[in-house]
Amino acid sequence: MIGSLSPSPPPQWERFLQNPFARLVRRVDRIVYGGETSEADGVDFGIGVVLGLLALPGVFASLFLIDKYGSVFQFIRGDRDFDPYTASLPDEYFFIALSMVVTASVAVWKWDSLLLDRRDYNNLAPLPIRSRSFFLANLLALLLLTAVLSLDVNAASILLFPVVVCGSNTSFAYFARFLGAHFICVVLGSIFGFLMVLGILGALMTLLPFRAFRKSSLYVRFAIIIFLMAVLSTSFAVPTLIHGLAEHPHSFLRLLPTVWFLALCQSLLGRADPVLYSLGRTALAATCIALVCAIAAYAFSYRRCFTRSFETMVSLPTGGGAIAPRLFALLDRLILRSPFERASFRFTIRALVRGPNQALVLGWFAGLGIVIASQTLFAAVSAPSRTIEHFPSAEILGVPLALAYFLILGLRCAFDVPAALRANWLFRLTVDPETRECTPLARKVIFAFLSPLILICAPLYAYFWGWRTSLIHTAIVTAMCILLTEISLMRFRKVPFTCSMPAFKSHAIAAILFYIFGFFTFSAFTATAERWALDDPIRFVVFALFFPGAWLALREWLRNLTFLDKRIIFEEKSSPAVEGMNLTNGP
Repeated sequence: MIGSLSPSPPPQWERFLQNPFARLVRRVDRIVYGGETSEADGVDFGIGVVLGLLALPGVFASLFLIDKYGSVFQFIRGDRDFDPYTASLPDEYFFIALSMVVTASVAVWKWDSLLLDRRDYNNLAPLPIRSRSFFLANLLALLLLTAVLSLDVNAASILLFPVVVCGSNTSFAYFARFLGAHFICVVLGSIFGFLMVLGILGALMTLLPFRAFRKSSLYVRFAIIIFLMAVLSTSFAVPTLIHGLAEHPHSFLRLLPTVWFLALCQSLLGRADPVLYSLGRTALAATCIALVCAIAAYAFSYRRCFTRSFETMVSLPTGGGAIAPRLFALLDRLILRSPFERASFRFTIRALVRGPNQALVLGWFAGLGIVIASQTLFAAVSAPSRTIEHFPSAEILGVPLALAYFLILGLRCAFDVPAALRANWLFRLTVDPETRECTPLARKVIFAFLSPLILICAPLYAYFWGWRTSLIHTAIVTAMCILLTEISLMRFRKVPFTCSMPAFKSHAIAAILFYIFGFFTFSAFTATAERWALDDPIRFVVFALFFPGAWLALREWLRNLTFLDKRIIFEEKSSPAVEGMNLTNGP
């Protein structure tokens, strides 16, 4: 009887999760989330939220292809002999590049958390656990993170893309073969991208002294991001050159990892020539080599930085140098007038760069903008060849507008995410509540991020369509960015990252629909109207008059909004569900 009342022993898997090694392996949560709680800030960006955001680009990229593969759209276009396998080659290349870029970008984003740092040393070294257990547990956590990210980033496209491509074909074997080939290639591409960044990080920690690593870390990360953007941009030109590799044995395309994995996909589909078959085998070998190199680099960096002494074990820095102070000094002379703007601008930029939650919000919006702009540009470039036009098409004109829209929206949303909210007492004590400098500060931060986009836009359009078209389009993009920035900052009265998060409101769904409508208005409608105006001088004059009219209307509208409070806030307060009329105490 007594034995029947005694509690049953926990299951074996629960006992395993409670042992020290399993607890160390669960460090994968700290790697993704950053290891810091944000409950005090009112922010809940846990693993589930992060993984959900990473899967969304694949959803949008797949849905944008419905008009290409849908049987109804094929009938409208008159495509009677449509081969989904052949038509899907450029899109397959894009998904491989996208999966590789997104997963590698996560590794760059979590650069400081991938390998053991001084915080881990302080927490783990005093424990009665062997150093080998630390090594194996962290290695297993990294491999688990690689697998989770590779599956999550491609979770949507693994199913949606084959459904979209093979939807008009009733054969299940046809669908299953395409699904299997697509699954293997995008997942292996993601694994390869993550392991390459991990290998670079481990090699730098192993080969460079700490001071050199600290100074070069930021530049290496920036160079990796530039390389990843270049890889994604190859989606516009490389797919059309794939079948010509047999005629060009020394082509540089053979060196692109994305080409290797596309060749592997074609091999699995049975549509590869000997050259592509050989490159497909290169993809498998490269993935294995990347795995071995990443493990070796991690092992050497662990031996050098964790097991030797506390003096050599330091946090992985974000880097530093003389460029940032000089840039800030230049901005102080040009646009940052007051001490408030100078101090707050530096705080805002550093919080965006170093804050994990702020970087996640901005990075998600920027990544979504890059995906949508890439799909738009890819569709415009891969369209059937027509006569060369004197002006770019509406799709090409809308690319910088799409990027600018998501960048402005991402910055505005990131401003609402607090950073160390308990430390905002410093701003409460030093900032004048009646100051009117918060909106100009946010405006200057937004245009600091928009300036590179505008500066890159001008020479690119000038190269293909001449300086006249380039200057006109750049001016239109700048004017639209100014209008959108003013609208987004209409109710902004806070120092970025120093105020609590706004509460969820019942009209949030309507706001999302409004943002979607705003995107099409800002990007597609503006680009179409601009293309319409470029064909005729009279049309262009009518189109140009829209901008001063819209600006004057916006300023007049803002001037008439007398109910807006101008005081700086440090806490978002929700409106009560029931408003009291205070009839008892009188006015």
